[in-house]
Amino acid sequence: MLPFQAPLPLSALPIVIMLGLIFGSFITALSYRLPRGQSIAKGRSACPSCGTTLTPKDLVPVFSWVMHGGKCGHCGARVSWRYPAIEILMALLFSIAALVVTDFAQLVLVLAATPVMMTLAIIDIEHRRLPNSLLLILALLFVALRAVGDRDFVTAVLAAALVFGAAIAFDTAGRRLIRQGLSMGDAKLMAAAALALPPIWLLAALGTAGLIGAGGAILLGVRSHRRDSHFPFGPALLLAFWGAIITL
Repeated sequence: MLPFQAPLPLSALPIVIMLGLIFGSFITALSYRLPRGQSIAKGRSACPSCGTTLTPKDLVPVFSWVMHGGKCGHCGARVSWRYPAIEILMALLFSIAALVVTDFAQLVLVLAATPVMMTLAIIDIEHRRLPNSLLLILALLFVALRAVGDRDFVTAVLAAALVFGAAIAFDTAGRRLIRQGLSMGDAKLMAAAALALPPIWLLAALGTAGLIGAGGAILLGVRSHRRDSHFPFGPALLLAFWGAIITL
């Protein structure tokens, strides 16, 4: 028995896990194609090494990768571990949300926002950018989350404007003092989060993101032996914001 009333019975958890794996598989394609300007709707998935169009048996989340030993089933080329890792992580995040979120409408919106947030995090790690198209989708989902929450849209809009302005000011100061700052994408992401999170939750999430980002930057600097190593702040923000929206 759970110590709280989850909106879904435990018997539905396998379905949630399967949905997480499916969305994880979709994210692997989206995070690869979107930064390269490739359409996600056109063209079937193909092996990047031999160009062979992949069949359904090649696209089963996690299991296809395991069955082929982490290689293409057609040419034997190595297939990156990022594919099963993203799929497993998405299944884990979906499961956590299903067990923690107590309102069904909120759960649906969290499950819709999670793939968008994951895609943004992957693209920021790999390409150091946060696409506006995904940020817009996330902002709309965050407005919907506010609608099923306290519906305080006046505070939401004011907080978003204030956070965006503060982020721009912080970026300007950072670039002048230490030659590093936030990106415009980070500022937009913070403003989007303000649409969903009440002020206290937003401040707590920003503080948590700062700690995660600082730890990541230190770790990256130690591993690369460079003081100017750049750690993308977007994934830290997204992790903190995701933790906040599932516990609202």
